[in-house]
Amino acid sequence: MHYTTLRHSIRTAIALSNGEKRIGIENIGIALGHSKQFFFKRTQRESKELKNLKQTGFSGQQVWVKIIGGDSNQELFRAKTLGLRDFVKLVTYEATVYRNMKAIILLAVFAETGIEKILEDAFSGRSIDFILDKIVHYSQWTYEELEEVLAYNRAEVRALYH
Repeated sequence: MHYTTLRHSIRTAIALSNGEKRIGIENIGIALGHSKQFFFKRTQRESKELKNLKQTGFSGQQVWVKIIGGDSNQELFRAKTLGLRDFVKLVTYEATVYRNMKAIILLAVFAETGIEKILEDAFSGRSIDFILDKIVHYSQWTYEELEEVLAYNRAEVRALYH
């Protein structure tokens, strides 16, 4: 388990024995400039917003993970987690639909870090073919779908103020 501090919140990043990496959901809202309850509210009920997220491939699957302590192999605590792909989809949704500056900054950090890793791999002679898989996956969110989501959200905001 690895902790990374992001300003006013603590993130739990967990690498499972099968190689899967997951993010603790406890402070996702805080990292995106919302309350601690943001993620739970966003995924708790079948809202249109959750439906729109799911259209981007967001599964919303949450998994409880036991955090085991060092030599004692005792359970220290349990964390509810979200897969990395779902986390990125949620951050992307916040950045594109709501123009959430914290989400945009996170995406920029992900991009810069990813580009550094990709170039490091390429110059070291390691394969970077995995990029094609990622491009195919993320290109499935069409421009029309994004525009539809944006139009829906604009209508919802107008309805709130009229």
